[in-house]
Amino acid sequence: MGALIAILALVFITGLCIGSFLNVVILRTLSEESIVFPASKCPKCQTPLKWWHNIPVLSYIFLKGKCAFCKEHISIQYPIVELLTGIIFTLLFMKFGVSLQTLFVWAVAAIFIVIAGTDIKEKVVYDLHTYILVGLGLLYAIIVTVIAVTQMHYTGTPLEFTKYILLNNPITNSLLGIIAGILILEICARAGYLVAGTRAFGEGDTFIAAGLGAIFGWKTLIVILGLGVLIQVVIFLPIFIKGLVKAKDWKTLASFTVFVLFAITFFALQHFRIITPDTMVIYTVCSFILAILGLVSCFLIFKGLREHPENRTYMPFGPAMVIAALIALMV
Repeated sequence: MGALIAILALVFITGLCIGSFLNVVILRTLSEESIVFPASKCPKCQTPLKWWHNIPVLSYIFLKGKCAFCKEHISIQYPIVELLTGIIFTLLFMKFGVSLQTLFVWAVAAIFIVIAGTDIKEKVVYDLHTYILVGLGLLYAIIVTVIAVTQMHYTGTPLEFTKYILLNNPITNSLLGIIAGILILEICARAGYLVAGTRAFGEGDTFIAAGLGAIFGWKTLIVILGLGVLIQVVIFLPIFIKGLVKAKDWKTLASFTVFVLFAITFFALQHFRIITPDTMVIYTVCSFILAILGLVSCFLIFKGLREHPENRTYMPFGPAMVIAALIALMV
């Protein structure tokens, strides 16, 4: 037990340190600076920091959230990102243990945090970060496929290129996931032109969905997008419902309620393994119904925004997708 606690503590500290680096990546990406040079400095007075000013979380506490030189307040983003990274890395290690999968999900989680960080801070998603997601997904799919084929070769198991194998191997799933991510988000985004005169989502969200598709495949991608919508709605729910009631838009409120109830039921059935991706017909039908209900809700919402532009409030969808994807990694 003591050894396990020591290992988890080491993983948590590693996560804190990586979180400190991710803060640098987020901020310097936004400022278009190198993430390597120059050394860390105060963003206000530009004074280079000492090594003891960069201890994750502890430095922020000891400095009381202020720069050691100019005494300006340090953004709370620094300890939050460090703690989140430490917690996420620890939870993922507890699930996957010492394995190739752990290194992969750590890398994916790190990119997720960077994407969410830039999107929350400046509502910007950088193509490079989403390209890395796509690359990681494809690379992992190739590695898993090669390992499986190698094991079959050494065990003398014949490799038959049946239709099922061709459509359900990791590489095909990853490629189909990329295509599904692009198509789903672009259809939803461009539907915004029809009902509100603008895109429903930014182009960056399409690239995020492509990256998620590459990592999880198209089946899990649909679940993640649905969960992402629910998370977005929960965050935006008080303002959203208040606006619908104020406008007496009962039709939109009803369609949205049906969508939420069906989505919750769908996720609950999956959690208790009553419905799984292996039950292809039922799973596909439920996914299709969920997508239709979501599209109808989006259509009515954007129609209302077009008729009442004063109610428009933009919230980035990227962080909600990232949270949903992290949940998918951990469950």
